[in-house]
Amino acid sequence: MDILSAIILAFWFILPAYAANGLAVVFGRGQRLNKPLDFGHNFIDERRIFGDGKTVRGLIGGTAFGTLIGALQFISGEQIALPWLSSSAPIGLWIYLASYLGASQITLYLLIYQWLTFSPLFFILMNLPLNSREILAPTIFHGFLLSFGALIGDLIGSFIKRRLNLQRGQPAPVLDQLDFILGALIFSFIEFIPPLEIIVIILVLTPLIHLTANIIGYKLKLKREPW
Repeated sequence: MDILSAIILAFWFILPAYAANGLAVVFGRGQRLNKPLDFGHNFIDERRIFGDGKTVRGLIGGTAFGTLIGALQFISGEQIALPWLSSSAPIGLWIYLASYLGASQITLYLLIYQWLTFSPLFFILMNLPLNSREILAPTIFHGFLLSFGALIGDLIGSFIKRRLNLQRGQPAPVLDQLDFILGALIFSFIEFIPPLEIIVIILVLTPLIHLTANIIGYKLKLKREPW
């Protein structure tokens, strides 16, 4: 598997976790029908358990949205991706387009079509193994595990930061970037463990993606800090 193929597959695998972690911030804003998950209580060290930034609505909303993304992946896989494993493309359409557009253009349109439909043929053309079907067509439960696990991992990260006497918003390098992704991976392993290269790519690229997303959220005034 080449590196570009592995990166695409890794992103598709972990997408529900990214969605849940990113949207939890949005769902968690405001006071209406919302409470901190620790209900304002302190731990035995007299410091807050999680802090005001981790809310009931954020946990529920983030998990629900991430699970929705997982459901869309499931529908895409079941209705589009997996059928391609047992059937061929509409050959007549491609022959017609080839005669009308020419061989070079039809190749480009074919690749665009495969990308837009998340077809296994596209991934096969990128040298992905056929046994990647568990990633191409994940279950809805997989989406839930990644989403809920991501937010639990984020909660554990907040718990650790409170024990280190770091206030809400103070940076904790590495912990801030990887707590949610480790939680997502551990929970998702209950159902399916992806190839090692997929796990490594997720762990390597997530800090960069996480930092970029946080900077965008900060610019949009959805986050108080750009980390």
